Amino acid sequence: MIDIEGLRNLCSRVEALAPGAIAGMTISNAGHTHIERALFPTLPFSFAAAITHVPLEPSGFGSCVKAIARGETITGPDIPHDTLFDPRWRQVCLDHGLGAIQSRPVYVDGKPRGTFVLAYRHPKPESEWDATLMTFAADAASKVLSGQRTS
Repeated sequence: MIDIEGLRNLCSRVEALAPGAIAGMTISNAGHTHIERALFPTLPFSFAAAITHVPLEPSGFGSCVKAIARGETITGPDIPHDTLFDPRWRQVCLDHGLGAIQSRPVYVDGKPRGTFVLAYRHPKPESEWDATLMTFAADAASKVLSGQRTS
């Protein structure tokens, strides 16, 4: 069973360390075929609902799908002008006021099982602080998803 409250707390702590950021997570199903759950505590539920059940293949839908499928960090520093991903993904982001997004894989048992996400309201390249914070958060999320204590 996934510790949703632990993941919510992680998102809140990351947001406190990155003023203006919106933190969230996606989690794929055990069969690694689609996003099973999305958790973005400070965004309306409609954002999480729009990216839940999205298939992981083809991987061009958005940054989270591509990060899980490839097992690498994917950044979208300028969502309003993005042409790499599906226009539906871009519109969902814009409808929710997002201008930049970074998705870092979260590993469980050596496989990418989800993403930790850091988003901003305005276009913004990933900073060194963002990268460091995302590495920490993805590692902590991995422990939560693996059922390990993170105290």
